[in-house]
Amino acid sequence: MKALLILGLVIFTQAVFVKHASEPHAAVFAQLEALEDHPLGKKILDTIALQMKNKSPLSDIAKMLQDLRENLVLQQQDAELVHVAQEADCEAEIYGYNRRIDFASNEITEATIDINKYTADIELLETDIANKEQQLEILANQEEQLRQKRAEDHDAFEERQITTPKVVEALDVIAAKLSAIQPEADAEAVLAELERVGGNNPILALVQLASTFSAEKLQNVQDKIAELRASLEQSIIDDQEEEVQAQLNFEAQIVEINEQRAALQSEKADSETKLGQAQVQLAAAKKRKYDAGRELDSATRGKVAKEAECEAWRTQYARDTEQRTVEIGIIRQVEQILATKLEGASSYIKGRIN
Repeated sequence: MKALLILGLVIFTQAVFVKHASEPHAAVFAQLEALEDHPLGKKILDTIALQMKNKSPLSDIAKMLQDLRENLVLQQQDAELVHVAQEADCEAEIYGYNRRIDFASNEITEATIDINKYTADIELLETDIANKEQQLEILANQEEQLRQKRAEDHDAFEERQITTPKVVEALDVIAAKLSAIQPEADAEAVLAELERVGGNNPILALVQLASTFSAEKLQNVQDKIAELRASLEQSIIDDQEEEVQAQLNFEAQIVEINEQRAALQSEKADSETKLGQAQVQLAAAKKRKYDAGRELDSATRGKVAKEAECEAWRTQYARDTEQRTVEIGIIRQVEQILATKLEGASSYIKGRIN
């Protein structure tokens, strides 16, 4: 038991000696112990310890460190070239995405303006077409009313052309009868005759009644009948002239209505053509806006993804650069220790081997 305690004390003393060297090598030991905390530093010290154990020349160790350092330098140079290429790629692609975004945004703005314009045009054209249809309906009603009134007026004219000559003929008969009677006839005899005639022959009744007039009154009646007859004959002529003029006016009104209808139909057809064109243009503008919206979404998502990728590249490059810089620094530190403090370093490595 006592022997085991002594052996353990010896081993512990050697370990303390390795990790806490005497004063001349304390600084070197501290530097090398610090390198142990880094994976590369520990690996280098493990490799050096193995080479020293295998009695490899110091030049081989130096060559190994130099190759390792130069390899890291070359890796860093290659990484810088890749980084430059990546940055150029990022700049070019993001520039392309920005151009796509700007173009799509402009397309959306212009398409929106066009949509508003064509929508307003369509509303105006639809209103105009509806107004033209209403005006055409009004014209059709006016024409129907004119034709109906013309037909009624013409029927009334023809009726007058039949009845008025009959009235003139009757006046001729009355005038002839009046001219043949003797005025101031016996009233009782006239009444008896009127009772006999009754209402079956109004002209004869009138003549019988007129026979009671004085000669002056009878002549006055005859004059009135003559004036009435002349007036009726003139009315027939005037009526015929008015009928001709009414027909001419009617035909002129129909011509005017037809001209207005033709103009309205032409304007309506023109508006309908423009409406069709505006509807096609509106559909195209909506599709343009829809396509531009999809392009804007695609370009925006592409840009976000590319920016994330570029940021990941930069982060990786910065992390790798920092790591290589640290590793190159570790190698240089080991090289410097081996070049300037070989004895202390050898003592530390030998203690590490033991």
